[in-house]
Amino acid sequence: MTSFVMLFPGQGSQYIGMLSSFFYNEKNNIFQNTFNKASDYIHYDLLKLIKEGPEQQLKKSQYTQVAILTASYAIYRFWKYQKGISPLFMSGHSLGEYSALVCSSSIKFLDALNIVFLRGKLMQKITKNKSYSMQAIIGIDKKKIQYICEMISKKRKIVSLASINSNDQIVISGDESAVKKVSSNCKKLGAKHILKINVNIPAHSIFMKPVSKKIEKLLNIITIKPPKIPVINNVDVAIEYTKKNIKNALLRQIYSTVRWKEIIDFIKSKKIFTMLEIGPNQILTNLNKKDHNIIAFNTKNLKNFSTAFNTINLIKK
Repeated sequence: MTSFVMLFPGQGSQYIGMLSSFFYNEKNNIFQNTFNKASDYIHYDLLKLIKEGPEQQLKKSQYTQVAILTASYAIYRFWKYQKGISPLFMSGHSLGEYSALVCSSSIKFLDALNIVFLRGKLMQKITKNKSYSMQAIIGIDKKKIQYICEMISKKRKIVSLASINSNDQIVISGDESAVKKVSSNCKKLGAKHILKINVNIPAHSIFMKPVSKKIEKLLNIITIKPPKIPVINNVDVAIEYTKKNIKNALLRQIYSTVRWKEIIDFIKSKKIFTMLEIGPNQILTNLNKKDHNIIAFNTKNLKNFSTAFNTINLIKK
C-alpha cells in the first residue's frame, strides 16, 4: 500500500457534465444518493444543474460551492465503499477545506452544506454594487507581486494575494480596476501569463471579512469534532483538533491568503509524494505535475479514479 494524501479542490473545478462517467456506470447509487440528499437539503436540484446547466447558474458561488463539496464527498464515499485505504493527511484548497473536514469526520456533510451554501450566497451578494476580479499571475516572483499590490492599494487594501499556488503562480483578488493595474505592472516586469479566474468575487481578500462574521453564527452552533484524518488548513498550514481552532481557521480563511504551496511543501517534508485530488476536475493535479517529485492522481472520471485506486491500493489482478 502507498502512503498518500487526499487533496480537495475549490471553486473553479465545476463544469456541466462533471462526474457523468460515475453516474453512467453506477450500480451502488452513492453518487445519486449524495446529490439527492444535498438537493433536498438546499431545496434545489443540483443533479439537474451539473448535468444540464445552465452554465451561468452553476457559476454562481452559492451553487458552485455546494456542487463541488457534494461531488468531492460522493467520490470519497465511493472510495471508501470500494475499501480504499485512508490517506495520512487531507487538505483542501479554499472551499476544499470544508470537503476535507467532512471526509475526515470533523464536520457533518449537511452542516458543511449549510455553511457553504450561505458562504457562496454571501460572497455573491458582495458583488452586487461593485466590480471585483481575480487573476492568476504566472512567471513572476511573489515578493514583486506583493509590492505592486501594496503600491496600488496604498492605504486601503483593495487588491492582495488571494492564493500562492506555486512558486510561479500567484492569484490576486480585489477591486477590478486595481487587479487590472497590478496585472499590467506585473506584465511589464516580466510575467509570462495573466489568466482571468472565472469568478466575479474577491475571494480571500479583505472585502470578504463581512462574510466571515455572518457565517460565524452557523459555525458556533454546529458540532465540530477532532478530525479522524489530520487536515492541513489554508490559513496557518497547521493541523487543528479543537472546535475553537478549526472554526477560527475557517473564518480567517475567507479573507486571508491560501498558502497552498506551503501546504504541498509541508506534505513533502513528511516524505509523502503521492497526492490524490478528490474532485470533479484536475486543477490541483496540474499544479502538482509541475513538480517532478510528486506522483499526482485525480478522480475527475471513473477511468482516472480506477487508475488511482489500483495504484494506491496496489491491487493485484
